[in-house]
Amino acid sequence: MKKPKRVRSIRFSEEFNNRELLYLRKSKSRMFGTILFISGQEIIFAVLIALLLFGSKEIPKLARTFGKGMKEFRKATDDIKREFESSTPEVVEDFKEIKNNLTKEVNDIKENLTRDTSQISKNLTKDANEISKNLTKDANKVAKDVKKNLDIG
Repeated sequence: MKKPKRVRSIRFSEEFNNRELLYLRKSKSRMFGTILFISGQEIIFAVLIALLLFGSKEIPKLARTFGKGMKEFRKATDDIKREFESSTPEVVEDFKEIKNNLTKEVNDIKENLTRDTSQISKNLTKDANEISKNLTKDANKVAKDVKKNLDIG
């Protein structure tokens, strides 16, 4: 028994052609061994420049200052996250309230339309029955008149 051939999905073949896949493979191999798109050689060069400019005594002070700055940056980022997360439930509540109001209004409109179409349908049925009765009466009158004229003539 033959195994069915695997067919790539249409969506996959539309989104990724061979050139795009080749580019992805190359870009991944270029990034291997790098930190934030900086190679090892560039990091060593930056450290050597820092040693030459500031000296070995100043680098620990600079590292402490840099660490404090990063700590403050993280703290500010955490505060922003916390504020965003605390305000998110309020926004969700507002959206729920808007959704409920819209749902209520749509249901009210639906009920009104249903009631109006039902009333219109009843009125049309009533008018159609009345017209039918009038036509039947008129047809019977005409039939009697024709019969009377035929009997006389």
